[in-house]
Order: sequence, then structure tokens, then C-alpha cells
Amino acid sequence: MTSTPTSLLDLPIDIILLLLPYLDAASFLSLTSSCRALHSPSLVHDPAYWSHLVRTTFRVPNQPVVQTNGHRWQKLYKRLFTQSRVMTWGDNDKACLGHSFASRADLAAVPPGMRRLRQMRMRHVSWPGAMAGTDGLGVISDLQCGGWSTTLLTSEGALYTVGVMDGLHSNQRRPPFVQPTKPELTALRFPSGFVQPHERYEEATAVAQFSAGRGHVLALSDSGRIWTWQNIEHAGLQVRFIEHDTNGSGGVSGRGVVKKVVAGWNKSAALIEGSGIVVWEPLQREEDDVEAEDTALVLESVAVPKTSWRKTRSGRSTHTGDASLEETVGEVLNFIVLEAVVLFNTSLGKLFASQITWSDDNQSISEPLEIPLTTSDNADEAFATDVQGSFHNFAVFTRSGAVLTAHQDRIMDLLQTQNNDREIFKRIPALQNHDVISVAFGDYHFHALHAPGYITSYGTEPQACGALGLGGHGDPEGRLRGIRYQAMGGDGRLVPHAYTEGRRVWFEHEKQQWISFLTSGGASAEEAAERLRMAIGSPDITGQGEVSEWVEQEGRNWEEKFGLQNEDEDGLGAYFALSVTAAGWHSGALVLVNDDLAKKVAKACELPAATKPEPPKTAEDDTEQAESSDSSASSPEPNNVSLLTRALTLSYDYAQWFLGIGPYSHPSNTTPQNLPHPGVDRPPTFGYPQTAVRHPPTPVDYGASPREGVDYVWVNDHFPRLRLSDGREMPGEVDFSEWRYGRPVWDLEYQP
Repeated sequence: MTSTPTSLLDLPIDIILLLLPYLDAASFLSLTSSCRALHSPSLVHDPAYWSHLVRTTFRVPNQPVVQTNGHRWQKLYKRLFTQSRVMTWGDNDKACLGHSFASRADLAAVPPGMRRLRQMRMRHVSWPGAMAGTDGLGVISDLQCGGWSTTLLTSEGALYTVGVMDGLHSNQRRPPFVQPTKPELTALRFPSGFVQPHERYEEATAVAQFSAGRGHVLALSDSGRIWTWQNIEHAGLQVRFIEHDTNGSGGVSGRGVVKKVVAGWNKSAALIEGSGIVVWEPLQREEDDVEAEDTALVLESVAVPKTSWRKTRSGRSTHTGDASLEETVGEVLNFIVLEAVVLFNTSLGKLFASQITWSDDNQSISEPLEIPLTTSDNADEAFATDVQGSFHNFAVFTRSGAVLTAHQDRIMDLLQTQNNDREIFKRIPALQNHDVISVAFGDYHFHALHAPGYITSYGTEPQACGALGLGGHGDPEGRLRGIRYQAMGGDGRLVPHAYTEGRRVWFEHEKQQWISFLTSGGASAEEAAERLRMAIGSPDITGQGEVSEWVEQEGRNWEEKFGLQNEDEDGLGAYFALSVTAAGWHSGALVLVNDDLAKKVAKACELPAATKPEPPKTAEDDTEQAESSDSSASSPEPNNVSLLTRALTLSYDYAQWFLGIGPYSHPSNTTPQNLPHPGVDRPPTFGYPQTAVRHPPTPVDYGASPREGVDYVWVNDHFPRLRLSDGREMPGEVDFSEWRYGRPVWDLEYQP
């Protein structure tokens, strides 16, 4: 009796899913297009296949919150090949943003009185700008900010860093620790004798995952080796331990396999099978070390207790000690290292914390203490799915969609006193059930990445350094986004209204110009002067909070606003944020940019400039023209200044006077070609030395026009006039502005 051959469709779906990871993208698409049975949405958009393909092809870190979103991973795979860009903003001290910098010749062309202000504008970047020098690196897979640096990972497994690794040892005048600033991306090197990943592939040096700490970088290679750098100019060191075995010859599981590395504020850590979370102090090369030395032996390391249990594929435990760990602690899924605390979440949905005690005489880590997430009976509220953070701050993700934020001090109180009466976590309204994927913390600010591909900002930017990425060209434009600048240093703190819906980081240059236009008073600065005072020049936060929220709504979804949603084939928009990072006073994001769609949006923002009719001449005008001609030899003011531009200058200065800002005076050679790179070093709208020559602002100068002969579509829009939630009506002669998505119900109880 002959048996009937078994076809592929006879196999259970579970077996077919196991075969998919062995197919490349072309083979997978061919298979799923071969028949109707294999073209089911669940198979075509299988999240396990597409997430595995993206992470193995481009070395993109896994994002547990969206791990089951197959549509997202498939779209990312198509766009990552050509559209990944690195955007950075904040304090550019030590050139950590990687932006183009002005040469001495450039600075020499700037008026002497403006050079210091120009340099300050270059140092404080309030609007995201593209990092220079990334075009030849291929696909950028990941980026992370250090205390004074920014490091990139390419799909080839190579690391590149800009800035200085350890700013405390930057440009010291005496040896031995002198680290010069690197204003351009520099490849992190491996010791001589090892293949450099940007030259060709070698599993010992191709980086699979990395982590940037305050002053050092840790990396995990494809073969499982741990590498560390503390100086951009020095070759890395391979890390080995006396007390713990590590398997550096490959393998995905088994004793000694390193699962993840984390560079903390002042410690290094790794999750090692059979040992758990191992913590040690960062290693560094001495100045007299030879490049041939490739390995450093860690003499003092400590494993976090009860973190070594792990279940294998066969269901057996890898831990030979306490068998109760499976039910009391579980398997470590993720962990972070703060300044004095290790936090980790486990497969049981629990969050644990251990205190780090480190001195010359004593290196120890306390027994893990479970941190209660909520007093609610809702099981999803109490189930932790991820933990993220750095330095002093962290966030916990729950299965219910909540994101809980906290400070290290709250955990220290609990570890030292065992008193949990004090509430540990805060619930920022804008983070709750808003599809938050990750949270990145700097010293005083932090960002949230949302699944639809946008970033929101929270906290404070010290000295108006631009760390929030909201500020247009800084103060006063940042006020229109909800930033209140205060104190002598000009620290910028978000208004409470910003924590209800969040303030998004924008990447479009056109939105930057739109903010400039509104800050100048809109179509009529004189008519809007009182509203400007209420919105950005008053101690009362109600006007600023609500106007900034109106601006926030108007700045969203410009593809839909201009009727271009059908041009967005994959639904990711012109700018789609793939990851976000922050440290110190600066931030960065890996953004997928659809250039074609971005150009269409920019084109939709423009319209031909309207021809402005000249008023009929009168005898008085003829007299004024004759007087002007007679005085032209003695007066340097140009004769072609029309009545319209005179009125424009007067109304602009009127608005500036109401805001307490100096009058506008702009150099005459400012043309669209001469304008510096937007968001990095744009000339300010004030501060130029007053001279006899006074040139009025042109539409290009204040966001009304991109270039001569063309206007922006908002050229006739007035500064918004709102009915405030407290019953007041903003003054003015124009109609009241409508809310695009409805006026929010603000939760002002949360105070940052």
C-alpha cells in the first residue's frame, strides 16, 4: 500500500512557523504568495518572523512592548535600508551632537560682537539636527548617548562615537589622562590582531548589542565576548572574570553565555547564564599600555543574588541551587544599573531592587527586594513587563499599558528602611496607555518613544540648552511650546499642561519656521500684542499652557492637514522615530525619513507670494521722496524701504517690546543662501549692535517666507485667540481659534 506524499499544507501551522526564520525576505514573500492558504494575514505579518529578520539583518534592539506587532516590523524592514537618520539636540558641549561645526574662517565672517552669541547658539541646539558624517556608514541600527558623547551601531556591527568618552578627563593640561574632543564620528577600535568590523565581518568583533554609560561603552560581540572602551583614541579591551565563566565562542544558550551588557553611571554589568547579573567597575587602559594588550581580567566583581535562574528550552532549570527561585523570583528578563541600585524585572511580572555597596574594602550587593507596583487588585497593573532607566531615574512598564516613573531616592528609602508607606511611583498622564515603547532619561529631562513613531519630552532643560528638543530657536520661541525659562541660568521647565497630552519633538524645518512666525505675532503683531503677553510673557501659566497645547495640536499630522495621507504608502509618515536616547544634557533619536513625502509636505506649505499693490502717489509722497533724495548723502538708511516694511518693522518691535525683548535689527546680507543651518546656529532675532543703518526684517527672517517670491501658507494667519478654561477670553479683534482635536481636560495635579 503506497502512502500519500505529505505536502507543506498538511503540516501543522506551528511547524510552518518554525521553518520561517530560515527564509530570507524574498523567499518568505514568495512562499506566502504561492497560495491563498499561506497568504493569510497572520502568516504574512507574522511578528516572530519580521522582528527576527529586522533584528538579525540590522542589529536593531528588541522592543518588548511591540514585539507582537508584525505590521510594524515589516514596515521597518522595508524602510531601514535607505531611510535611517540620526538626529540629535541639546547641549553640544564637547561636540557630542556631531553637528557640523564652524571653522575659524566661518567665525571670522561673523561680526565681532556676535561671535560669542553665535558660539552659544551652536552649543545649545533646541531643534533636532542631523548628525554629520553618517552617509558613508550604511544602515544605522542603534544609537545611545553617554555623558559627553553619542555612539552609533551600524548594521555591520561597527561602533562610531562623537564627542569625548569621559568629559572629566577632557583636554586636561597634564597627563596621564587627557582625552581630546572628537567633533567628527570616529570608529571605536579593537586591539591590533583583531579584525575591525568596518573592514570585514568577524564574529569576535562584530557588535551585536552595546550600552553607553556616563564615561564608558560596553559591547557584546556576535561570538559572546564583552568589550569595553573608556577613551575614543584607545583600542577596546576584552573583559574576562576570575570568578565567572564566559563563553566567547558563540552559542545562544548554556553556561557562560552572555545575554546582555549594561554600562551604568559608574559601574558595568552583564547578564551571564549560570552567574546572573554580574557587576564590576569600568576598566580602562593606562597611558603606557601597548595596543597589543587585548584582555583585562576583572579581579573584583559581584553577582546580584537570586538572578541566575533560567529555564532552558527543555524546561529544565540552569540553576543548581535554590529550587524555589522559579516560583519566588523567576527568570531575569531585563535589568538596569543606576548610580547605587540594580533593578530587574522577571518572567513572573515582578520588579526587584538591590543596593550596590562599593568601596576599596567592601564590594557587595544586597539581597533583591521586591518592589510593589500598585495596591490595586488588577493583576495587569501589578505585572511588570520591562524596566528602563539610567543615573537616578527609571520607568516600569506594566501589562495594563501603564508607565510608572520613579527616582532612585524612593528605592533607597525602601531598601534601607523597609517602609513602603511612601508612594514610590508617579503616573504621568501623557504616558498612561499612550503606546509608550521606551523611555530615555538624561540628568534632568527625559523622552518617551510611542509606537506610532513620535517622541514626547518631559522635565527640565538646564540653562535653556535645548535638551527637550521643543524650543524652535530657543527663548522666546520655546515658550510657545510650553517651556518656562527661569532663574539666572535660564533653566527651562515645562508647564503642568504639557504632562496631560505631552509635547512632541518635531523634525520638520517648516514647523520651526511656523513657530518663528507665531512668536513674531503672526499676521499682525500689533493686534496680537496682548495675547502674546498672556501666552509667553506673563507669570500666569494658564495662558501659556493652553496656547502651547493649541500649538501642539496644530503641529500634529501635517500629512493629513495638507491632504497628503494617501501619499503615505506605509502609514509611517514623513518622520518615524525608531528609537530615542538621552544622557547628561543632550538627546538623540534614530529616525526613518521618507524624503519624498517630506518634500511634498514642504511643498504644500508654500504658495506664490501675493502681489502687494502700491498705494497711489500723493503730493505729500512726492515731497517726502524729494526730502529723502536730498538727505541720502548724509543718511545711510536705504531709500527702498517701503511704507509697508516700515509698518512691519514697527509692529514687530511693538510685539518685542511687550515681551521685554530688544528691538529687531538684522544684518543686510541675510539671504536664504546665507542663512546658517536651521536649528543649529540660526542668527538670533535680537542682539545685533545698533548702528546708524537699521534694516527692517524680511519675511524670510521671521518664518513668513522660505525665500523671495514665495510665502508660507500661514502668512495671513493670526496669533491664536482662545477661550481659556478658567472662563477668560483672550483679547483681540480676530475670531476665536478652534481646537483641532478638542480642548483637553487637563490634569494639573501632576507637578513636575
